[in-house]
Parts: sequence; structure tokens; C-alpha cells
Amino acid sequence: MNNTNNNSEVINMDRPVAEKKDKISNASALMHMIKSTIGGGFLAMPEAFHNAGLLVGSIGTMILGVAVLNMMSFIVRISQKLRSGKYAAAILAEKNKNNDGTERKHDGEPIDINSSELVLEPMDYPDTVEAVFKYGSGGRFASWAPFAKKLTTVSLIVTYYGVNIIYVCIVASTTKQLVDIHTKDSEMGSLWYALHGLNVRWYPLFVALLIIPMGMIQLIRYLVPFSVIANGLISAGTVVLFYFIFTDDNGRNPLNAEERAKLVVWPMTRWTLFAGSALCSMEGVGMLMHIENSMKKPRELAGPPGYTLHWSMLIIVILNGALGFFGYIRYGERCLGSVPLNLPSDNSLSEGVKIAVTLGILMTYGLQLTVTADLVWQWLKRRSDTNVFPRTGSATQEVSEMNNQYKLMRFSLIIGTVIVATIVPDVGPMISLVGSVGFSVLGLLVPAALETVWYWDVRSEEDYSELDVDLEFDGIGLASAAALTSRDDNLKMRKIGARRTLRHIKNFIYVILALSALAGGAFYNLREMFALVPDHT
Repeated sequence: MNNTNNNSEVINMDRPVAEKKDKISNASALMHMIKSTIGGGFLAMPEAFHNAGLLVGSIGTMILGVAVLNMMSFIVRISQKLRSGKYAAAILAEKNKNNDGTERKHDGEPIDINSSELVLEPMDYPDTVEAVFKYGSGGRFASWAPFAKKLTTVSLIVTYYGVNIIYVCIVASTTKQLVDIHTKDSEMGSLWYALHGLNVRWYPLFVALLIIPMGMIQLIRYLVPFSVIANGLISAGTVVLFYFIFTDDNGRNPLNAEERAKLVVWPMTRWTLFAGSALCSMEGVGMLMHIENSMKKPRELAGPPGYTLHWSMLIIVILNGALGFFGYIRYGERCLGSVPLNLPSDNSLSEGVKIAVTLGILMTYGLQLTVTADLVWQWLKRRSDTNVFPRTGSATQEVSEMNNQYKLMRFSLIIGTVIVATIVPDVGPMISLVGSVGFSVLGLLVPAALETVWYWDVRSEEDYSELDVDLEFDGIGLASAAALTSRDDNLKMRKIGARRTLRHIKNFIYVILALSALAGGAFYNLREMFALVPDHT
């Protein structure tokens, strides 16, 4: 955020461009959550089912959906807890370097440490991770807070930069297919004839002419109209896509007995590829805090009476499961990394779908890049110690120089996506790789660690304060003895113990699932990418 106070001797530059957003309703938040998943990962769900089969794919989609919902719900609730009550007082005191112990709001009024009112500014994902490690379980894991924040920030940058690369791959692959269709009968020696059958690696360079100006738009208010149009195009394309899946008998791939058996279960070695693509499709943790921060009623994102996140995840799981299930039944072994590529080539409606989806993805490129650009910008500032600028000239000159540096950084990021898409143009493995490596860390591994850290001390349990107990703790914060004053307290303590055990088992399973997707997905996807590089056409 630009700060050019005339009474100050410095200019504090958090980001060259920053804008206030109007608060949105629960319904708008639900639509944003759904729209944020209808992209490259969503279009790859039929191929994801190809890597798992109908049975494993269907069950796996539901299991991953529940896991994603559970972890995202925890992130929202814990972020809100950190912004209220005693945690807000502690965070505010530290920020203000308030060493006298006074706990005050921004307006000078004391903070009620038992209040659930959100008194702090919204927190992004890395800040939430840092705060959980710093203040959870009495600060027992505070020394890990800087590392946890850096890991989350790097994972966000890599993951969402990978999403931008996926966008370039989809636009390039679809453009090549459309060009090949319309140039197959071109006159020999003409320009159109030369374009027919051209290697797909050239197409990221061609579409860069559109991607560069779209990616250089840095003001959110200018990107919003493109996002609205993109949502309409992709939504309409999705509806027609389902129409073709249910009616396109010409595109159906007949399945023999062996292939029908594979529809039930695929070899387990490829299940991690399914998990990667499914996570890439359903995971929206990067946008989660942005949506929560923009809501009129943020408490209702993961709580009563709205439960907006829960309803959105239900719709997301149904959409992804339906597209994967019926798309794989329709196209079988021929499922491509983006299902619009499977649509018939001699149909004007199918071409319209491809164009609509391509334009929709192209128009969201800039907004998606902003997530990565902001994170990289903050990292560059910390590395170069340029967060605070001495006033050697006019404030306008300082701001102009920083804007130019930001534009150069953003342009470099755009060129990077084009270069990577040129080297690895296969969208299927790229989607699975991003999901396996990025979203397994951001959506499962980090949240599981956060919940474990937060509830490591039994006194962090919500209903612990209702007990009349005197506990003694060992070196790792586990209760070793308890004096319970009533039978009811004894029962409550047993329930707390059972819940803690189940929670730790659940998080252990999530960690194993995340590490399996990370290791297996990275290995098989990278192997497939390297194998296809020499002879890809």
C-alpha cells in the first residue's frame, strides 16, 4: 500500500498498487469459491479418473473433498480466533512494541480478551501459519514460526506460478488444435499451410502476444471486468461440455473387456497422479483467505448459519466427480489433459466451447498472476531491504521508480510462464505435478501441521476451560495427571482425550496422503514429462 504522508521522512511501500474492495455477500463468496476451482484442474478430471478408475476415482474424489474441506475450515476458524480476544491482544501488543502490557485496539479502547469480535486486520495464509506456530499451545513451537511462514510462502509462489503455466499450456494446446482444424485444406505454399501441423511448442510464443498485455494489468479494478466475462465464458463452456459428454456418441471410445476392468481400478502406482489432479481441481486454499477477508459476514464462511465454505465444497465435489466420472466413461483411454480437446473437431458448437474456455482462461491469467506477483514482490523487498525508502527526492518519483520495478518483475514472471510452457507443453502432467507438489503441501501437509501444533497442549481445547481440573504436564505438553472434581468433568476429560486422539490420527493420515501424493506425483509426472520432451509433436 502506498503511504505518502507529507509529515513523514520515509515512504512505506508494501505494494505499488493496492485497492480497497467492497464487501461481498455469502452468495457471492460461494460463487467465488466455485469459480476459483473451474479451471485447468477441473478440465483435467476425466484424465484424473483415467489414472484411478471409476471406483477409486469416485471414492477418492469424496475423500479428498472431505479432507480439503476439513483443513480449509480449520484455517478459516483459526485465523479468526487469532484476530480476536487474547490472541489479538498479544499480536497487537507485539506489533506496537507495547512492552507495558496494555492491551488496546487501534482506537485506543481496551480489548476484551474473551470477546470473539474480529479486531485485527485480515491475515493472509502465510501470516496465519506464522501466528499459529508463534501463539499456539502457549508458544511451544514459536521457534518454528519463521520457517513455517517461509515454507508456506514459497509453496504459494511455486504453486500459483504453476497454475499460470497450466493456463499457458491450455491456451496453447487448444489454439493449436483449432489452427490445425482450419488449415488442413490450405493451399500448399501458403502461410496457413505452413501453420498446419506446427509443433505445439511454438504456440506459447504465439499466445504470448495476448498473455503479456493481459498479465501486465496490475490494478484489480481493471481485471475485474475481464474476470466477470471469463466467469461467463467458462460457465457457459462447462454447461455445453456436459452436453457433449452426455450426447457425443461420435466421440465415444469403445471399451473392450480389459479396458472395462480398468474402469473399476487402475494400478496403484498411478493413484498419486489422480490425487495430484484432483487436489489441483478442488483445492482453493490460496484464494480462501482473500475471499474470507472480503466478506460482509466472515464468520459465516466456515460457521453458522451460512456455512458458505461447506456448501461451496459440496458443489465443487459434485461438479468435479461428475465431470471426471462421465467424462472418462465417454472418452475412455483417449482422455486428454484438458477435456475440451476431446470434443469433436467437425462441430461448430464444440469449437465454440473450446474458444470460450480458452478466452475465459486467458482473461483470468492476470488476476491469477497477481497472487504470485505480490508474494514475489514482498520477497524481493525483504531481500533488497527496500521496504522503506529515504526521501531523497519527491514522493512521486519514488513511487514511479517502484512501479517500474514492479512492472519489470511482473513482465519477467510472464515470460517465465511462456518459456516453461514451451519446454513442457503437455498440460496433463503439468496439472498433476502442480497438484501433487503444491496443493498437497498447501492444502493438506501445512494445515495438518497447524492443527497439530494448535491443539498440542490440551489446554487449547475449546471446552477445556469448562472443567475444574488441575493438570500436570510433561515436557511435550501432554497431561500426565488430573484431579477431577466431578464425574461430569471426568467424562468431559475422556471426551477431550478421545477427540485429541482421533484428531492426531486424522492429521497423521493427511500427512501420509500428502507425502504420498508429493513423492509419487512428482516422480511419475516428471518422468512422463522428460520421456515426452524429445519426440513431442
